[in-house]
Amino acid sequence: MFNNITLNNKIMYLYKYIYNIYLYFINVPTPLLLSWITHIFLSYVWVMFDPFYLGFQQCLNINIFDINLNFGIDGLSLFFLYLVSFLLPLCLVNVYYNSNLTISARSSYGISLLSISFLLVVVFYTLDILVFYIFFEGVLIPFFAYIGISGYKKRRIHASFLFFFYTLFGSLFMLVSIFSIYLHTGTTDIELLWLSEFNNINENFIWLAFFLSFAIKVPMFPFHIWLPEAHVEAPTEGSVFLAAILLKLGTYGFLRFLFPIFPNATYYFSPLVLLMATLSVFYTSLTTLRQIDIKKIIAYSSVAHMNVCMIGLFSFHITSLNGSIFLMIGHGIVSAGLFFMVGFLYSRYHSKIIKYYSGLVHTMPLFSILFFLFLLGNISMPLTSNFIGELLIVIGTFNAGNYIPLFFVGFSILICSIYSLWLYNKMIFLMPNNRCIKQYVDINFLEFSIVLPLIVLMLFVGIYPNPFFQIINPAVNYNFFELLSIN
Repeated sequence: MFNNITLNNKIMYLYKYIYNIYLYFINVPTPLLLSWITHIFLSYVWVMFDPFYLGFQQCLNINIFDINLNFGIDGLSLFFLYLVSFLLPLCLVNVYYNSNLTISARSSYGISLLSISFLLVVVFYTLDILVFYIFFEGVLIPFFAYIGISGYKKRRIHASFLFFFYTLFGSLFMLVSIFSIYLHTGTTDIELLWLSEFNNINENFIWLAFFLSFAIKVPMFPFHIWLPEAHVEAPTEGSVFLAAILLKLGTYGFLRFLFPIFPNATYYFSPLVLLMATLSVFYTSLTTLRQIDIKKIIAYSSVAHMNVCMIGLFSFHITSLNGSIFLMIGHGIVSAGLFFMVGFLYSRYHSKIIKYYSGLVHTMPLFSILFFLFLLGNISMPLTSNFIGELLIVIGTFNAGNYIPLFFVGFSILICSIYSLWLYNKMIFLMPNNRCIKQYVDINFLEFSIVLPLIVLMLFVGIYPNPFFQIINPAVNYNFFELLSIN
């Protein structure tokens, strides 16, 4: 009799547990549910991806008005797609469950983030240069509205227009070049463009037009002005997507289009790119030292890291190419975590100015530990994701004989360590600033749950990078060495 009662109670508890899960998923916002489905699907794509097959996988062909549009994934685009699907649920959880927004505002934020993610997925998935341009520019529209409507201060309108017109200006030249390519070859499919030939003059002009558009997106000096403004005024989720994904569109454009389609012009203009990337690293590293806004420090740090990636790409060495792609992935993880942490602070105290924070180790110990881990990733400490990428860039740049850019890469790493530790010391140590902040609240369980996957992934990538290189290395060899030798 006792056993029957116990069994019935267990069945009843199990029924209630399943019913509660059912109610939870019924109440989950649709954008968040779609983001989980997308992440599960792209995780499955990663598991099923064959690194030994050098062509495109998961291909899709769409015919619209007798126009064939091809889509596919290779080792260059897989991890960027996965990064989008990884960050989207974290951002949506922060919007729906960790903000003081109204219900309508949460819905509009969620739809905006979902639309931005959809456009980014198409950008990384497409194999057509015209479709790439359409969605490459399409990302501007929801992001422009997102910063302008949901930004922090009155300068959000200025920041959104600065972001929009800077990137749109460069892309107009890119559009003209795409039409020129189509008139010359009769196609915009990149697999066919790999086999096309251009005369030197046309190739150089087309390359410069593409370069201007991608250099603004990276961004490179002197086209970087829009980024710190956009970061400072954008809400937390906007800064996460901007630093982790949107900055990668420029470097991805170099990888996908300029390197394999215009190899001669790429080599011809490589000294110009190395010069601009070196100036960018030097200027932004020093500029970061004089910033008083936490978001601006992370924003300028992102510019420096992305230009280190550019130095690695244009060293034309297999090791530095692998390191650049790896650093893009690692930077996406670390920068997302840093902007989440700054967002948690701002949601409590409504300030991003460093002087208002001190002694957080006494009042917010859990925040101090997590923030320290992300700063270690930002300065490329061993066992973190950025360390592997920057180490390979240093080795590849040295082997390629680019000693002056290599010096500034080392300079950037040193300065990054200085301003990161200075920032941590000013915010975390000393005595609490009770004149400015009367009541401190450490991060809650939900906020910890948002950043924990980023910390786990940052450490996993830094400790065991082999699964990533198994996919990246064959793709780099095929796209930048074997394919060019065949042509």
